[in-house]
Amino acid sequence: MFAKRLLCAALTICACALLAGCASSTATPAASSAHSVGSSIPEAAAPAASSAAVAPEASSASASSAASPTTTSSKVDAAPVLVDCPVSHSPRSDGVFIDISIPDFSALGFAYGDSVDIAFSNGYELKGLPYYSSTLVEPGDMLLVGFANYPSIEVGVFYGEDLWATAGLSDGDTATVTLAEEGAFAALQEALDLAYTDERTDYPSDVAFANLRELSGGNLKPGMFYRGASPVNNKHNRAAYANTLIADVGVQVDFNLADNSDEIEEFLGEDAKAGIDVSYFEGLLGAGNVVAIDLNAAYKSEEYAQRLAAGLVELMQHNGPVYIHCTAGKDRTGFVCLLLEALAGANYQQLADDYMITYDNYYRINAVNDAEKYNIIKEERFDSMFRCIAKMEKGADLSGVDPAAAARDYLKTAGMTDEQIDRLTVYLREGVTAEAEDDAAPKAA
Repeated sequence: MFAKRLLCAALTICACALLAGCASSTATPAASSAHSVGSSIPEAAAPAASSAAVAPEASSASASSAASPTTTSSKVDAAPVLVDCPVSHSPRSDGVFIDISIPDFSALGFAYGDSVDIAFSNGYELKGLPYYSSTLVEPGDMLLVGFANYPSIEVGVFYGEDLWATAGLSDGDTATVTLAEEGAFAALQEALDLAYTDERTDYPSDVAFANLRELSGGNLKPGMFYRGASPVNNKHNRAAYANTLIADVGVQVDFNLADNSDEIEEFLGEDAKAGIDVSYFEGLLGAGNVVAIDLNAAYKSEEYAQRLAAGLVELMQHNGPVYIHCTAGKDRTGFVCLLLEALAGANYQQLADDYMITYDNYYRINAVNDAEKYNIIKEERFDSMFRCIAKMEKGADLSGVDPAAAARDYLKTAGMTDEQIDRLTVYLREGVTAEAEDDAAPKAA
């Protein structure tokens, strides 16, 4: 799965030695119906519905059908093709390296946002995959990806099964990549390939820099639930700012979605060496008021749901105010806050509005200054998470979904009992443990 890939500083393959086996070739010019960056959302998203990303089809062709490498020059007016390029297994990401560099692949005529077909020499084929610059797909979807500054392109499932094993590949196999449709995913590539800076001066306020805000909507108790960037992992230079802000609002328990206890200790050591003031977080940790659940980004997985449910049960043992975060306070935090706000009775628009504030804070994208990109992101990110909670297929209409009922069913499937979900609902409304609520209740004479 590509998740591990994102954490690597470099790859442990030698692509250069293998490139000698790759060949460029020409093909009959393909009819192009490329979508520009300005295409409508339905046009940009249409290829995903027919793509083999989730359930790739295996060809019945024999393994001996692969032709010998043929080296010819690529023509400008011909559809680009990469012929019989050596492949290798990536045990770190469970993907398959296709051993050609991104610049060389681009020189053949391929571009980010294209749709490609891939045929392996053993007869296994993949159809209509997006070629992206990063893992811009949903967990469980397949893509061809060319990470900048990495030595080769790679195909695999983002947080999914090991493609090398699924495809039955062996050492010595090769891959042929052909263009399926030029620019089929160009609008998605443009909208989703985003980067934010870690410089405070690039943001209008400490609050925007830390992506920190109060949860709202439904029956959530005011002043009890907050979300934002990590107050301990200073990877993005936000830990000190988050510490100051959560101290200002009186946070009493930290719900750390990203880390485990060993990682927290490592981050604290790094913060101390760098002179980063995370003393408020340290106080919460020393008081036993940090609930760390070590989630990855695979929000569609059963393990993710079960780990989250167990963490929420533990969280309810602590009185608020609560601070919910992962590293940047974007994706894992976005999913968990969506779930909790839904359970508390927020409607679709309230849920979407809160989720999309992150894109305004980090990228200055909102419904006013860039409505097209805003809507693409909302569909590809927020709606995908909402459909996961509601157990709906990709692209399904969300208009008839009851968010609270969907959230409740999600948590029950994840292992929480009806009594625990009822307690969580009260916790969201009151921000205190059941024991504290009992203590506050009037006693019978």
